[in-house]
Amino acid sequence: MKIIPLLALWVMTCAGLARAENPPDARALRYTTAWVGNTFGGGPKWVQNDAESMQVLPDGTLVVGSFWDEGGREVGLYRNGDIIGQLPDTHMRGGLAIAANAHYVFYAHTCALENQPEAKAGEALREKPLCEFGVSRYTRDGKHAPFANGKTRFKNMLSFREAPDNHGLIPRGLAASEKLLFVADTAFDTIRVVNPETMASVREFSAPRPGRLAIDGDGNLWVICEGRKRVASYAADGRLRVHAVPLPPDSEPSGLGFDHKGRLLVCDNGPREQIHVFEIQHMPPRLVESLGEKGGMFAGPEPGKSGPWRFAGPTGAGCDAAGNLYVSCNVPRRGAVLRAFSPRRELLWELLGLEFVDVADADPASDGHDVFTADDRYRLDPTGQPGKNWRWEAHTLDPHRYPHDLRLKFPGLQCATSVRTLGGKRFLCLRGMWQGILGIYRIEGNLAVPSVVLSSGPIKTDDGWSPPGQPSAGRWLWRDADGDGQMEPGEYTSTTGPDGEYWASNVDLAGDIWQAGRESGIWRWRFQGLDEHHNPRYNTEPEHSPMPGPFTDLLRTEYVPETDTMYLSGQTRDRPISNGEWGTAGTVIVRYDHWSKGAKLRHRIDLPYVGDKQFIVSIAYAGDLAFAVDCKSAEVFVYALGDGAALGSMKPGREVHNESGWIDFRDGIRALKRKDGSYLVFVEEDYKCKSIVYHLEDPLKPAR
Repeated sequence: MKIIPLLALWVMTCAGLARAENPPDARALRYTTAWVGNTFGGGPKWVQNDAESMQVLPDGTLVVGSFWDEGGREVGLYRNGDIIGQLPDTHMRGGLAIAANAHYVFYAHTCALENQPEAKAGEALREKPLCEFGVSRYTRDGKHAPFANGKTRFKNMLSFREAPDNHGLIPRGLAASEKLLFVADTAFDTIRVVNPETMASVREFSAPRPGRLAIDGDGNLWVICEGRKRVASYAADGRLRVHAVPLPPDSEPSGLGFDHKGRLLVCDNGPREQIHVFEIQHMPPRLVESLGEKGGMFAGPEPGKSGPWRFAGPTGAGCDAAGNLYVSCNVPRRGAVLRAFSPRRELLWELLGLEFVDVADADPASDGHDVFTADDRYRLDPTGQPGKNWRWEAHTLDPHRYPHDLRLKFPGLQCATSVRTLGGKRFLCLRGMWQGILGIYRIEGNLAVPSVVLSSGPIKTDDGWSPPGQPSAGRWLWRDADGDGQMEPGEYTSTTGPDGEYWASNVDLAGDIWQAGRESGIWRWRFQGLDEHHNPRYNTEPEHSPMPGPFTDLLRTEYVPETDTMYLSGQTRDRPISNGEWGTAGTVIVRYDHWSKGAKLRHRIDLPYVGDKQFIVSIAYAGDLAFAVDCKSAEVFVYALGDGAALGSMKPGREVHNESGWIDFRDGIRALKRKDGSYLVFVEEDYKCKSIVYHLEDPLKPAR
């Protein structure tokens, strides 16, 4: 490890430094607010985070379930390409199963007990809260439908058990007729049968790990069994009718429904990504056709490209009384896609809710027209009408070609996007809500292929998966040495880096990787060009620099290779983080010129900070400006990089109903200076499932 001294920089203090603060007369910035990733801009209208389950009603109403939606639309109601409502008080984690009959809508979920019982003498304290697990009932017009002995404050939940919080105990399937409600009690290999009027138990019968359910016109139940391995059918009394529907090879059944002719529709989330149609009037069931392009979004010759019949992650299908077909998809990693087709199979409408805990970034070579998030690509017209100035071009994550893609395994750790061009090739660089994993993906056509991973230690998912061949201990660097996009033995190299908790991790425009410990200094892995498979190569022995004054806690780095300028942020003795806010960008930005030749301190910017009320969580630099976003208000503060002067701030505009959720991860803002001198600033907005796009006129240019 090389040590790079920075002369007298380390003994400098904050005394005498120029400080930029927001002056009371800061002029108003000129900007518009747009967005990408959601059909609607917010307010009462947004497409929910996910479409994990769907039922089609005879009038064309779609009931769509999401395990979680930041804005509370875990069960959304849609019709004719518009949002018509949602079930109230569903912010409890569920949506993996929904159902409806002529009178009620049913929602399977978990709900923490409002009054947690105290541990009895001699009992260990519970690490997880006690929860109810079961099904809640609502009226068709979206109101609570209470019943005798119903649980929760609304008295509308049928609870099967109380237990410590565990998502695995949530029922994975529901189906309802006028007489019976079927519930897949998945974790207990049981299907429960309930009277939908009284919510009293009728019977139960065994089924191996039942999932999605559907009831045909004769009252028979169809069930996805054994964790998406086969589709079976049972009579209402529990008698097995069909052991296995003859699905195509490699199918992964993920949703069930019926068309207007009474034929069974089976969603296939395997490599085919299709909807299989079965004639069930005569036994055994017979496959009559498969809807959608074979291979879905991942079919050639342009894998990843979006299109009406190119499905990805289908979760539901069904027809209304008029014969219109509806398909819901939850794209890999997450994101809702709802489509309607006429009986002649023409696309009627499409609704999108693709971005959750994501930020966009633009390819500079496109002047802001080609925009990427962690797993999607958009075409943007920066000067167009907000809401109509973008289109979904592609999904860059292919789970079938690249099953080791860490975007699938660790979505929360691969969500902060930076676009880089290295050696003439385009790459995505992804970090996340925490900074333990830095992923670099090479763009091949529409797809982003795993290329390089820098990890702070061994990786293991909750379900036990680990990258094949990874070192058993210590920090490592992986490179896709054979170009197949898979993590394999022999492709890892041990390296060093920050110890303990760290927040600074990024790739500069020249390809060097930078990370910084909170107190242990700065590490730099030098980019050494591309290998024969167009993967970035790195010197695995990084250079190390001690932490410079005036910082007591170093939290972000941003190096500009073109000018040899370094921007560091963190906290100082005179501006500490007083309320214990975690993972922030700090209270101070310091600019250092001639970083590699002695590091001359240029100026300091004091960032807005009010303990527990206002704190900067992410910073971006572009052109002549710095952009710092506040966690709770999502207000973006703008500074001149030349002298550190505060120029004003931006807030979500009327185009997005003047609203935003909190900024939920450490790299939730990106910026680009366009050729005309204006700026695009992208900010995470998970409250209504999108990424906000500010188009800012150059504030350093005199107003016209």
